[in-house]
Amino acid sequence: IIFLVYGESIMYIKTDEILERIKLITMLEATELVKQIEDCFQVSADKITVVNHIPIVDNKKIDPPEPKTIFDIVLEEFPANKKITFIKEIRSLNLFGSLQETKKVIDNLPQVIKSNVNTQEGEQMKQKLEELGAIVSLK
Repeated sequence: IIFLVYGESIMYIKTDEILERIKLITMLEATELVKQIEDCFQVSADKITVVNHIPIVDNKKIDPPEPKTIFDIVLEEFPANKKITFIKEIRSLNLFGSLQETKKVIDNLPQVIKSNVNTQEGEQMKQKLEELGAIVSLK
């Protein structure tokens, strides 16, 4: 490559000559040249376009989520002075098999005390336990 220096800029004579010659060839010859360059240098002249998918949200077409109908009853807290009362109440609801198991649940709160209950049953149990001073949630 031959180059000339003009002050701070460098002009490459060979690349300028190549560019001038390319301007004189036909489109068919230019297409063939591109193919040869791609093959020789194992490159591609294909344009790469990156498009991020932007979802279009139509608020009219989104159905509201169906209300939850099955819950777990979670005993969060109860008054410490009513521990025996809570053990008896939970046992009377037949939630656990043994007294030991019931006591273990009461001692390690928060705990799911009943799973997969419908809304009505869940609300009834929650109300009973809250009347005794407990903090209960349906999840």
